[in-house]
Amino acid sequence: MRANRHKPHLISPHDCPAVLPPGLCAAFILGLGLLLPFSAGAQTQDPQQAALDDSVAGRMLGTKCPSWQIDPAEARTRFAQLNLHPADWQEGGRHARFFDERLSFYGSLLSRMPEARVCGAAEEAFGPNGRVRKGWMKRQG
Repeated sequence: MRANRHKPHLISPHDCPAVLPPGLCAAFILGLGLLLPFSAGAQTQDPQQAALDDSVAGRMLGTKCPSWQIDPAEARTRFAQLNLHPADWQEGGRHARFFDERLSFYGSLLSRMPEARVCGAAEEAFGPNGRVRKGWMKRQG
């Protein structure tokens, strides 16, 4: 399993300074999350939640930037090592609420970002030299 962080970080919209216009808030939050692995608002997650957080972030990034997608082999390996199964994040699963919250958060965050910025964030966070998780995503084509 390739990782370069010990504790995943959660950044919320509350971490955005009031002086920034709403359009720049998303870029600030994503940038803060990439640059500060242990932000003041960080919450501790178990390894399964960290994997789900990376999965949701990667899938949402890939939706807005189709040139980057989660590496399926990397995801299968990580989820198998963590004994994490689809039933865990589906309705009624032990991580369903967390999964839904992350979907909402990343959906809102990325909806305001242009595709070029999202593609840059995908590479920066999850590409071959990713700051959040190296090799979690790969370029398509």
